[in-house]
Amino acid sequence: MKLSIAKKEISLDSLIIGITFFGIVGFVFFIYSIDFALLGLILILFVYARFIRKIDNLPNYLDLSILAAIGLLIPLLTIVTFRISGYGIMAIGFAMLVTLLFNNLELSLIFIIFITSLSSAIDGGNFNLRIALFIGALTAAMFTFRARRRFQIIRAGLIAGVIQFAVAFLMERQQSFFVLSGIDLNLLKLCLLNGVISSGVVLGFLPVFEYIFKVVTNVSLLELSDFNHPLLRRLILEAPGTYQHSLVVANLSEAAAEAIGANPLLARVGSYYHDVGKMLKPDYFVENLVSYRDVHKNLKPSMSKLIIFNHVKDGVDLANKYRLNPKIIDFISQHHGRTLVYYFYQRAKELEPEGMHEEEYRYPGPKPQIKETAIVALADTIEALSRTLEEPTPSRIEEMVREVVRKRFMEGELDECNLTLKDIEKIIQSFTRMLNAIFHTRINYPKDENRNNKPPKNKESKP
Repeated sequence: MKLSIAKKEISLDSLIIGITFFGIVGFVFFIYSIDFALLGLILILFVYARFIRKIDNLPNYLDLSILAAIGLLIPLLTIVTFRISGYGIMAIGFAMLVTLLFNNLELSLIFIIFITSLSSAIDGGNFNLRIALFIGALTAAMFTFRARRRFQIIRAGLIAGVIQFAVAFLMERQQSFFVLSGIDLNLLKLCLLNGVISSGVVLGFLPVFEYIFKVVTNVSLLELSDFNHPLLRRLILEAPGTYQHSLVVANLSEAAAEAIGANPLLARVGSYYHDVGKMLKPDYFVENLVSYRDVHKNLKPSMSKLIIFNHVKDGVDLANKYRLNPKIIDFISQHHGRTLVYYFYQRAKELEPEGMHEEEYRYPGPKPQIKETAIVALADTIEALSRTLEEPTPSRIEEMVREVVRKRFMEGELDECNLTLKDIEKIIQSFTRMLNAIFHTRINYPKDENRNNKPPKNKESKP
């Protein structure tokens, strides 16, 4: 439900969620006598993230409320319920969780400020605690950012625990790093346990949070990139041409995502799965043809169009059957956006010149919603067209890449994915560089004349 105010649409559901959240938090603050200035801090951070900075891929109101509720419960349970020292508050774990789930250090920083300020207020305004928790959590977020292995998460927790202890020790004793006398061993053990337990809890509950927030982390992406995954194994065996096409698309997409600061691993894994629907009718797609027989020759354009369209629907059905993450399914449903099946559209126009076929021959969409899906959509088309170049010289490759990107841009296919003109130029340069490497030339080696001559036989001399 949406409410229109001053020609602007406001989500009424989101507004209700936000008001309810602030009401509940205010009631909790009143019960535990927490400084209400923190509510103002929460509101300021939210307004900054949503309207001023406009952080990319910011979670919706419900997800933000759930994260803030977790950040509120952690210090309350630690200090009030279990009577543990403030240095045992798992701000480290909370920072790692937000960073892993949303892969955004700006968002992590906002929640780190929130939980550390709240923890300090609950502990009686302990400034030393706030600084120690803040630096420890910030360290954990930085070491966890784009982590791909579980060991990296455990290491991040351990390092953050050590940093938190060092800051707490210096703040409490007001000493330098070179004065090591009088170390509080209980504080050291508490900070180290905080880091280790935080990383263990995050790793254990990460799949649960991925399901709740409908996101996919780099740890899960690495598991999906394994070619022994049942769906990828089927693709390799049943549609080998599509598999080879997907590999090249993955290489193009990963390099382009790296160039603009998007998630390269998400782009690569999404490329692996974007055409899995073709395995149900592989012979109807040119990359899988072995006999070079045009199976669409005797079909009506309308029938061919349905077969081509269905590879998206079939791909989504297969992805749901194999329980792929919704973020990966988005690559399947969005990689063609609302583009035109141009070849069969032209054939339909030739058969029925008076017919209005354009909308009928467009993919149902939706258009790419994030940078990674847009990159894969562009790479998919560019890889296919690059195979048609008779002489793939660097100038022809760049001209082809720019033409494809320009056409998608003019058609509005990139309107909903937050790509800037600067990003688009970097993507073009990345695609051009990668394709030039793929279609590199070789020197003409001289013919080995000895290869065609038989080696001389050694005749034994007789006496």
